[in-house]
Amino acid sequence: MNHILEEYIDELDEILDCINVGIYITDGNGKTLTLNHESEKTGSLTKNQVIGVNMKELVEKGFVKESATLKALSSGKQESFIQDLGDGGRVFITGTPFYRNNKIEFVLCTERDITEMIMLEKMLEQTQQTAQRYEMELEYVRNRNLRLQGDVVARSEIMKRLIEKTVKVAKRNATVLLTGESGTGKEIFANLIYKNSDRVNKPFIKVYCAAIPEGLLESEFFGYEKGSFTGADKSGKNGFFEMANKGTLFLDEIGELPIHMQSKLLRAIQEKEVRKIGGESVIPIDVRIIAATNMDLLKAIGEGRFREDLYYRLNIIPMEIPPLRERKEDIESLAVYFTEAFAKQYKIQKVLTKKAVKALNEYDWPGNVRELKNIIERIVVSFDGIEITAFQVGNIMNINENMTSTFTIEENMTLKELMDNYEKEILEYMIDKYKTAATVCHKLQVNKSTMSRKIKKHKIPYKGTL
Repeated sequence: MNHILEEYIDELDEILDCINVGIYITDGNGKTLTLNHESEKTGSLTKNQVIGVNMKELVEKGFVKESATLKALSSGKQESFIQDLGDGGRVFITGTPFYRNNKIEFVLCTERDITEMIMLEKMLEQTQQTAQRYEMELEYVRNRNLRLQGDVVARSEIMKRLIEKTVKVAKRNATVLLTGESGTGKEIFANLIYKNSDRVNKPFIKVYCAAIPEGLLESEFFGYEKGSFTGADKSGKNGFFEMANKGTLFLDEIGELPIHMQSKLLRAIQEKEVRKIGGESVIPIDVRIIAATNMDLLKAIGEGRFREDLYYRLNIIPMEIPPLRERKEDIESLAVYFTEAFAKQYKIQKVLTKKAVKALNEYDWPGNVRELKNIIERIVVSFDGIEITAFQVGNIMNINENMTSTFTIEENMTLKELMDNYEKEILEYMIDKYKTAATVCHKLQVNKSTMSRKIKKHKIPYKGTL
């Protein structure tokens, strides 16, 4: 076959030069037989310089970085790869061996310039990213219209109906009992009631009942006169009811109050008056009560942990807030809202991608809205770049589900310090879980040199090799 090529080489060269794809032909030993003008453009040598020269010699001398011919000769089958050129271009090269009598007689390489195609792909990708950003900005505008006074964000029908009911109830002076799982947003609804009530310009006192030591409950709720007990303030103190007079008193986690305090609370609500510790006279009060709990109060009544009469006094207007898993239509609106809020807080630009939203929707959110808010904040401070991606969501959610985090956000820490601290925590966890830095590199999509630099930066103990 080679002698036929040699006999008709001039005619063959004329034909090959008419083809807009680079053609490079060698014999079965790798010696260059011929190439066309297109192939000359991709290399640094002319046809006259390479004809008769073996590909091994061209590789050894550095004229060719990688040879499809030598790969095909070695494997005995077609080989393909993309090669970067010195001028910034890229070429897709395929080497195909041709056999005669079970022996490779020559190898034909085709070289296709894909520089323009890659540029077009990048332009298309940039256009898609721009369109996605515009879409996300439009989504921000849409979501702003869903927010009512009190920063309630909702898209689901069940939440829209609940918000409408809340706004309507807010105008009345009746006691409201908010129930629902922890993190569903009971305090947000308490704010919504207050801001839409006739008492909006009056005091709004919030009390987290579970946080008050039992020995201080009565003095905190009802106040005390000066000198009424050892350690008391010399000028006395007003209790929560007095401070909230003419306004609203929000009793969060009311189910945590001990029985003896529940009876005193019931009397204050019924009689609309309180008596300070050490005081002789009663003080009339005009307070609207909003109570909240994640406890099953009926069950607590059956177990003797909550007074039935107090329950019915509080349960004038019951409002149960559904968990986030039952209103997944709200996840995107909430996530966009939190992203915007934290981006503003940390003075950076962030947007959620559609794939990130899809990843958020696949989670059941046992911690409800509070958990979603925390996750978004962790992503915002943990990753560079404008976009929040599905990878970032998966990375943080994986850590959130499988480790007890010691990561804390302190007000005096800069964004860089926050990100450095959390980057260290992520690396320590991933190395502990996957053991090898190579696996961690693959999981986090970073190269080995970056991983090595970060391990040294954070002084993470790692005995393996990179």
